[in-house]
Amino acid sequence: MNYFLVKEGKINAIQGGRQVISPSYLAKILREKGLAPRRSQGQHFLVDENIRERILAAASLSGNDYVLDIGAGPGALSLAMVDRVAGVIAIEQDRGLVELLKEEADIRGLGGLKIIQGDVRRLDLEELCWQHWGGAVPGRKLAMLNIKVVANLPYYLTTPLLFQLLQSRLPLKSLVLMVQLEVARRINAEAGQKDYGLLTVLCQYYTKPSFLFKVSRGVFMPRPAVDSAVVLLEPGARPNVQVSEETLFWEIARAAFQKRRKTILNALDGVAAQGKAQWKELLKKADIEPGCRGETLKLAEFAKLSEILYNKVVP
Repeated sequence: MNYFLVKEGKINAIQGGRQVISPSYLAKILREKGLAPRRSQGQHFLVDENIRERILAAASLSGNDYVLDIGAGPGALSLAMVDRVAGVIAIEQDRGLVELLKEEADIRGLGGLKIIQGDVRRLDLEELCWQHWGGAVPGRKLAMLNIKVVANLPYYLTTPLLFQLLQSRLPLKSLVLMVQLEVARRINAEAGQKDYGLLTVLCQYYTKPSFLFKVSRGVFMPRPAVDSAVVLLEPGARPNVQVSEETLFWEIARAAFQKRRKTILNALDGVAAQGKAQWKELLKKADIEPGCRGETLKLAEFAKLSEILYNKVVP
């Protein structure tokens, strides 16, 4: 059954035909508004209701949750979540898609959906959440809120966005993310595997990552060149290994993976103002073979090495 609303002289179907998850309807409204997906910005819109529901089920949404949807596009996730949770902030950089999403939310009477136009990399997400949700808790303490991220991330921004989210002060309860299949494998890789890298260390340092399910490229419009996957990241109350100075930890990890073909000794030469002789001594103290490569080091070994360096360079 369709329900209708007279708005600005037009009769708009609210239910039934108006589903942005529908390929035919999405193609129609994009065409009417002179919009087209921009592959250069990673705009591949989800048009499969079954996959959407699997994503939302994985997020275990409840009426107490507050959700960030990053790269919201026309709203396949945001429009479906807003009535299931306490609040949704949809962030989208494309101005045309923002206007489309606002219109779709308005037609449905979804006043609880907050739509932000902007580049998420330049947004203060903590301030944004405080502005829209802070009044829901005493003292506007965000730590008292169940904040989740449920998003089909722009694929070319996945790694910097994960660094931004996981290293922010947001008290995130969980992240359910659609990412490239290759990225999902990197997130869940083990030391020594070819997919193991800095992104792996980032996710395993701050969260408990899980590979949930693979997603065919055929459920997007336009069809991307690669398959995707949905991952779950569950941040803990504190990182999974303890270090005295995170700056030193990340300096070591970055150097190890920036020069993957080099031994760990050569990769670290010059890091933290330590020469090769000093690093050979530090690696020996950490029980790490100087001739091994950085991608063979486990999270705990990076932490141990950073602690030994910290005790050497910090008074």
